[in-house]
Amino acid sequence: MHLGGKLSERDLSDVRHVIRSKWYWPRLLAANWYGLALSGIVIWATVAGAIGAIHPNWRALGTMWVIVLFLFALAYFRTRRGMGKEFSNLNATLPEWITVADDGVQLDGPNGAKAFHPWGAFTRWREGNRVILLELVGGAFLILPVGEKSDVERESLRQFLRSHLLSSTSKPVTA
Repeated sequence: MHLGGKLSERDLSDVRHVIRSKWYWPRLLAANWYGLALSGIVIWATVAGAIGAIHPNWRALGTMWVIVLFLFALAYFRTRRGMGKEFSNLNATLPEWITVADDGVQLDGPNGAKAFHPWGAFTRWREGNRVILLELVGGAFLILPVGEKSDVERESLRQFLRSHLLSSTSKPVTA
């Protein structure tokens, strides 16, 4: 099977979803406990003041809301900018074409660069909604963008991978 090697932003988002640990969000929240605590205090003070349980300094509370919202906006936009750079850097290093064959996976890069990985170099595969990840022995992975392929072509590729990577226990990821 012959596949284009470049990713779309939706493909990259799916890669992140597939490789993200189930503990990603709890770890992220635990690492940012101070931000959660500050947000919780501001929300509590606002609600308690609104229902009359306490009499907060509304100007100070408003200032805290501005600070909290500014920090969330800053984090959001810095993350989006970083993801855009990551996307362009990643696509610059990916092959133009990927050929999945009986002996392994052939990568054809720009300017005639070629690479080959025999099936023994892979340990297993995982599937997302738009990509299939072939995991290499060292922990790295090769991304197969299959979002533009038909269901029949994807099923054919799944069967092919099952026959070559017996340790695969992958199931399609649902969003």
